[in-house]
Order: sequence, then C-alpha cells, then structure tokens
Amino acid sequence: MRRVVPVLSLLCAGTLLALDSNRTLTQYVHRIWTLQQGLPAGTIYDMWQTHDGFLWLATQAGLVRFDGVSFTPAEKIFPGLPENLWMRAGFEDPSGALWVGTNENGIWRIKGNEIKNYGPKEGMPSDLALCLIPGTDAGKNGDLWACTSNGLVHLKDGRIQVEHLPSRAGGADLVRAACLTPEGALWVGGDGPALFERRTLRGGQAGGFESHPLHSIPPDAGVRAIACSHGTMWVGTTAGLVEMNGDMQRLYTEKDGLVDDAILSLKESADGSLWIGTRSGFSRLRNGEFESFRPQDGLSQSSVFSLYEDREGSLWAGTKHGLNQFVDGRAIPFTVNEGLPSNNTGPVLEDRNGESWVGMLDAGLARFDGRRFYPIRARQGLASDTVLALAEDADGSLWVGTDRGLNRLREGRVEALFTRGSGLPSDEIRCLYRDPMGRLWVGTAAGLAVLNNGAFSIPEGSPRDPIVAMAGDREGRPMFSTEHGVFRLKDTGFEEIAPNGAPLRNVDAIYRDPEGLVWLGTNGNGLRLLDESSGQMKTSLLLMRDGLFDSEIYGIAADDLDHLWLACSKGIFSVSRSELRRFAAGEIKKVNSTQYSPTDALRVIECKPGVQPGVWKTQDGRVWFSTIRGLIVLNPSRVIRNVPPPPVVIEDPIVNGESQPAGAIGNLAPGQKNIEFNYTGLSFVGPARLTFRYMLEGYDPNWIDAGVRREAYYTNLPPRRYRFRVTACNGDGLCNEAGSVVEFTLAPQLYQRAWFWPALVVLAALLAWAVYEIRIRRLRAGIGQRYDLILAERSRIARELHDTLIQGFSGITMELQALVGKLRPSDERRKLEEIIGDAANCLRETRRSVAGLRNAPEAASGLAGALAQAARQITETKDVRLKLKLDQAPRDLPPEFEYNLLRIACEAISNAVKHSAARTIEVTLETLGDGLRLSIADDGIGFDYRDHGYGRPGHYGIIGMKERAAQIGADIEFGSAPGRGATVRVLAPVGRPAPPLAATVK
Repeated sequence: MRRVVPVLSLLCAGTLLALDSNRTLTQYVHRIWTLQQGLPAGTIYDMWQTHDGFLWLATQAGLVRFDGVSFTPAEKIFPGLPENLWMRAGFEDPSGALWVGTNENGIWRIKGNEIKNYGPKEGMPSDLALCLIPGTDAGKNGDLWACTSNGLVHLKDGRIQVEHLPSRAGGADLVRAACLTPEGALWVGGDGPALFERRTLRGGQAGGFESHPLHSIPPDAGVRAIACSHGTMWVGTTAGLVEMNGDMQRLYTEKDGLVDDAILSLKESADGSLWIGTRSGFSRLRNGEFESFRPQDGLSQSSVFSLYEDREGSLWAGTKHGLNQFVDGRAIPFTVNEGLPSNNTGPVLEDRNGESWVGMLDAGLARFDGRRFYPIRARQGLASDTVLALAEDADGSLWVGTDRGLNRLREGRVEALFTRGSGLPSDEIRCLYRDPMGRLWVGTAAGLAVLNNGAFSIPEGSPRDPIVAMAGDREGRPMFSTEHGVFRLKDTGFEEIAPNGAPLRNVDAIYRDPEGLVWLGTNGNGLRLLDESSGQMKTSLLLMRDGLFDSEIYGIAADDLDHLWLACSKGIFSVSRSELRRFAAGEIKKVNSTQYSPTDALRVIECKPGVQPGVWKTQDGRVWFSTIRGLIVLNPSRVIRNVPPPPVVIEDPIVNGESQPAGAIGNLAPGQKNIEFNYTGLSFVGPARLTFRYMLEGYDPNWIDAGVRREAYYTNLPPRRYRFRVTACNGDGLCNEAGSVVEFTLAPQLYQRAWFWPALVVLAALLAWAVYEIRIRRLRAGIGQRYDLILAERSRIARELHDTLIQGFSGITMELQALVGKLRPSDERRKLEEIIGDAANCLRETRRSVAGLRNAPEAASGLAGALAQAARQITETKDVRLKLKLDQAPRDLPPEFEYNLLRIACEAISNAVKHSAARTIEVTLETLGDGLRLSIADDGIGFDYRDHGYGRPGHYGIIGMKERAAQIGADIEFGSAPGRGATVRVLAPVGRPAPPLAATVK
C-alpha cells in the first residue's frame, strides 16, 4: 500500500534526524562502498549533502557525487572542471554554489557552467586549502574561511583577505582546522598545542586572535579537528580529545575508552552525541561514555578522515578505503557483538518482571536486563548448555528444558533438576506448557509428562511419540503435536484432531491468540486455523498461493496491532489477523504478507526451528525472534521508519544520443524525438529498495510502474507539449507523490504542421486544375486543327461532287429533257417527265449539300445563325411553315460541338420535310446554365422510330443523329407516334469533352 506523505522542504542544511542512541554501534545496519561498488580510489577527506539531496565526497581522486546507488565524478557533471583534483574540503552555499578546497589548486567555486578558481594569482597565500568554513553572510560570491599552509583566508564577494596567526614556536603558520560558533566566533588550530579564537567587534571589524593554550596535551601535539558547540569546544588532537568549557579543559584518551588518541575528524550529532574519527576507527561519546567501531567490527579501513550525519539521520564515515554508512535498521539485532553468549540461539521468553531470557543451543541460558546479558552455564548448575524450551511458573520461577533434563530457576539461580529419574519419559525436553490450573506439561523426546503436587507422571493414554510443539486450546487445555498428528486433552482422555479424518502432520508451532483461535504452523504445509468459536471446530488452510510469504512456519505471535508475526525458513513476515479471518470465511481470495526484508542486515536470514517458543511478544509490544544468527527484535508500531519521503531528481536527459541539462530541453527542434530520462531517488536509508513510477503526460495514458529501474526511454515521439513526471516510494511505502517534473515541447517537422496537408491538398487541386486547363487548351487546339482538316476534306468532297456527280447528273438531265422534247404526249412521256423532275430535285439537293460542305458556319456567325440558315435552305422550296426560336449560344463553343449539333438539326429537318407531310416545323435552341437544348418538332403524321425505315439497313438517319450526339457527350431522345407529329430533343452539356472523331460510325 502506498503511503502518501507531503514532501517537506529540505533546503535547510541542518540534520533532521539522528541515529537511535539507545542502540550499540554494532546494532546499526552497516553498509560499505569500495572500488568494487564504483567508489573512486583515494581517501575521503570531507562529505556534505546539498539541498537537492545528493551526497558529495571530497576525495584524493576528485569530487564525487553519490545518490545511494552510483558514483558520478564531478567533471562529468561540470565539464569545465579539471580532472583528478585532490579535494580536501567543501560545502554548498545558500545560492546553490559548491565551494571546494584542494590540495594543490586553491579554491574552486562551481555553479552550473560557471566555474572559477581562486589561487595565488587571485591573492591566495597558498595552493593548499585544508578546510572550508561557511561564513555568516553568503553574499553573491560566497562568504567563507579557508585553512591554508600560510594563514587563514577570508573570501567574501570575490575579495581575498589573509590573516596570520600569532607568532608561535618555529614560526609555523599552517592552519589545519577551524569552526564557527553559533555566536559568530571563529576558532582555528594548527600544528601546535594551542587553539586561537578570532573575535568580531561591533561593526563587523576583526578583533584579532586570542590564544588558548592546550595544557593537557604534549608540546609536540597538534590540532587536527575542531567541533564548535554551545558553550563547549571539542578539539581533536594528535594526543587525544580535549573538551574546553571556558577555562576548563579535560583530555580524553584511550584510557577513557577512546578508540585511538590520534584524532582525524569530529562531528557533533543532532542528539548531542560526539562522533570522533581516529586512525584506529571511530568512537561515539555520549553521556560521558565511549563506544567504538573498529576494522575488526567491519569498518572498511582504520583511518576515519571524515564523518557526516545526513538529513535522514544516517552516519557516514570516510576512510582511506571506502565509504561507510550506519543506519537505524527496522529491527534491533542481538549477537555476540552486543554481548549475547552465542549466535546459536534457541527459545526466548519474557518473565513477569520484564526481563528477557534467551536459551542458546551451545552456550546455556542468558538473562537480559535491557542493557547487558548475564549468562548461566552448565558450570553454574544448568543441566546442559543446550536449551530447547522455556516456560514461567505461577510463582515466577523459570522452567528451563535442556537436552539433559529440566531445570527450575528462581531469582536467576538453578534451584532443581528433573530427569527420567524424576518421572520424565526422557531427558530431552522439547516443549513446556503451563495450563490455567497451574499444571506444568512437559513434552519430551519420548512422550508427555505432567507435574502434579511436585511430582511428574505420564498421563494415561498419551502418545509415546516425540512431542514437537505444545500450547493451549480455546479452553486452555494442552494441545500438542507429534510426528503423526495433533492431539489435545479431553475429559475422557486424549483425542486426535483430524479434520475430515485426515491427521495434521508436520506441525512445528501451536499458538492460541487472544481471541482463543488456535493457529498451527507447519513444516511445508502452510498455516492452519482451528476455530471453535461457534461450538464446532472449523479448519482453514492457507498456502503460499493464498498469499503467505513462506509455507515453513516455526513460530507465531500476535502483536497489539491485530497482526500475526510468523517466523519462517525465509525470515520474518506478518499478516493481518482480520484478513486471515476473512479468508477463512471465504470473503477474500488472498491475503497480503508483509516481509521484514533481510536486506536491512545480512544476519537476518532464517529463523530457528525446533525451539519452543521461538517467537515472543514482550510487554512493551515488541516481538522477539530466534534466528540462526542471534536474536532479532522488531517493534511493530515502528516498522515504518521516521524518515521523510525520498526526494526525486531528474538528471540530464539524453536527446537523440546527446546529454542535455534538464532545464535546457524546454523547446526541442524538429526530429529530436528520441529521449532517455535518467532519474534517481535521494534516500540513503534504503536506496536499493526505492521504487519509481513515471508518466509522460501527452503520451502515456497511465502511470508506468518502473520498480527499481531508474531510466525511461521514449522513441518516435510525435510533436506536441509534454510533461515528464516521476515519483518515488521508499521501502516502507512512504511516497513522494509530488516527485519531479520536466516540461518540454517537441517542434513539428514541416510536414507535421497543421497547415501542411490542407496546403498540400490546395496545391494539388491547383496543379490538377492547371493540368486540366492545359489539356483542354491542347484538346481545343487539336480540335481546331482537326476542324481545319475537316473543312479541307469537305471542300475536296464538294469539288469532287461538283466536278463528277453533279456534272454527270446535269448532263443526264439535259439529255433526258432533250429526249422528252422529241416525244409525243403519252403516258411514257409523262412518266419520263416525272423522272426528270425527280432527278432535278435530287440535283438541287445535291447542290445544296455541296454548298453546305463548302459554306461551314463561321465562328463569328454563331450556332443560332447556322441553324437558322440551314433550316431556311432545307424548307425554302417546300410548302412548310418554319418557326425559329433560337437563343444566342456561347461564342467559345468548340467547332466540333457546333458542327455536330448543326448536322443533327439538318437531319431532323430534312426527315420532317421528306417524310412527315408536316405543315409546320419548329426549331428551338435554348441556353441552359450548363448546356444547350435543341428541339426540332413537326405536326406531321409521326412515326415509330424503333420500326422506322431509317433504322433498317441502308437508312441511317436516326443512327447518325445518335452517333453525332455521342461524339459531343449529348443526350438525344425521340418523341413520336403515328398521327401525332415527331420531336427530336438534344441536351448537350457545354463543358463535357467530345470523344475522338475516329469513334464516329460511318
């Protein structure tokens, strides 16, 4: 479950938390980073934490930034910084700038891309800066004091002022350590046995140095570290620790418990303790007592040059070979380092007086009063040093079961021993239980025994098998397990508990909770509940598939928060008892197990089977567990650490393979669509257990759970505005929901802009229109050329007809007329005259056609004029009334269009004149919005055009009109019936191109 906590401001430089001072140094979780974990080689001289949460290390190989997982050299973050600078000291000022003192390059100020060096050219008296102390006024360019080999340097607003210490023996002016008191007094020390106080007068002027000799150290000793406190000065020297309070001085050395007299570093803790780094480890001074941690305790190296306490309360110790961290674990371990006689622990129990008793499998029994363990061994009267079971009697005495008998202890002394000779089935005591009636039940390797009236007896009917575990049922009656099943005492004897006839085997732990429910922990078969609250026994089984962390359970206890704590083969875990009840009732399908992670301390690996009890809840609510590496004590109400949620930092994103500052990607150029985000959580309590989730708003529809992964990749991002958000949760479920955000906009390519495709469509339409216009012009030009050819061909045909057919017909007609003149009147002459008349009519029609061929309508006359002229020529010799209703057609009609319409009209008029016997012919030309309508109507006899002779072979009038209409894309229809006249209508769209002339059927 995510526990959301508001992010507190971390801009203050002071420590927010401190280590639990009630624990010994060996009870803290200790982590080490060395070369194998990526730490650069070299001594760590100083450490500090910046406002964003990073830890910075001043090392012999350069400045290094640490996020809890990886180390990053400063030159990779600040490209202008030289590589491999020997760093001595540093800090961050309120403006966010880093100030670093070096061994051979003076002082450096680093803020983003602004990097400035202060060396001898700028007025520094030396290239060596052994310490840097922030001043009282940050200023634009910082306010700091620097310890150099040639005096004390005050750097403020870019100006350097050098102050020399008072003359001393040998004239040495090397300043090695300094500190600024809360009152503003500056204390410095060097190679001599003296401390110097620089006071500031009213108005901010320097008041000079006042010498304070250190009388308690030898003349050849020197000062190496100073810690300023309210009213007290702590001075670390080469000859021990000096406490100065006014004129009073006190020296602490190895005789007082200090780990070494050669002191290298000092750090005052938030809880008032003093951390002292020496050449043989480090010590903690609290309430006048020293406690030390040495290389033999696990320190990476003996010389502790730097100490630092971060905002989460962790202690950091820098040595020549590694970075050490000390953290409050969620549990308190007790091992031989804390005075436990042996790590091979057995049963654990708290008596009514609040004292804890711990049995060992190889070192007897130990009593713990809260501070120290007091052992009781076989040589002090205990039956054996192998303790397997513990129980308290009604009178407060302690029963101790060993592999060689049963002891009773009173007030910490062995009072009695019971063995087989005393009535026990076996000397190997496996488990003990005192029932509500005050009787003591003893489970041995050979069966069960009970203590009545001071004597042991074997209950009749009890199993003779080895007893594994024992407790009371709902009524308090003894319930015990053997290798073959689970049994309990009834009024009529012993009964086996076998749900549905199946015996309960491999039960290693029996526990009755405060509500009377009985829980059975098995060796591989999970957790079983026996519930008799309804008057009948109901059983339920939970396995790993049901949410249990482990199926091998060695011990069970309930805390005050309604959770069951279970000791298992994989460590320790807890389950909500209400969830277990709901699962047993069938209300939920799975329970949630909360594991106590063994990563807090490698010693927490596996709990201990075969000891009774292996888990115990004490009066203060804590739960004690027996493990294969000593004791573990958990406080369920403080399992979640008192630390702020982890800050989240988005480091420089990588855009198309190039790293860029997070603040510089606000506007990405087109094509920069592949981005890698690297982020980190800055919690040093459990950095490996931080989990992250991220979302790219504008791209991701939901949050993405990244687990412990610290990078996110995006490829082929579409152009738009984005917000990359990342949040983090620590191992306790405390989450920083505000997280960190980077906003940026990816500009689109030209073709991705909103106007591009509409513009492209418009351009394509314009191009298509231009192509169409060019095509039309070419077609018109081609039609004009074809029309000229047509006119030439028509002229040639007219000439041929005139020179051949017309001349021939004319000659024949003249000869026939001459012949008629010689004949007498008779029927034959009349017949021949009729023939000559018909021939003359045909000749006139032929001449008219030839005239039409030669006299094609000109463009200037227009279609209406051509129609009128043609209609008059056809009807001028006939007894037909001609009506013309002709609109003026457009002037720019294609010649082929006009010609075909004209020929259709001529054909229709000719047919009406020749065949319809019409008295009136009406020709109509109408101009419509998108075309022309031509109509030729007569009042003649009419015809059925589908059966008319013009449709038969040799008669092509109607067929020709249809073909001409098709050539110009016109629709033609014929309306007629016998005796009702005839109408030919043509609807010709002006803009529709005509098919090629080659398509015309001859």
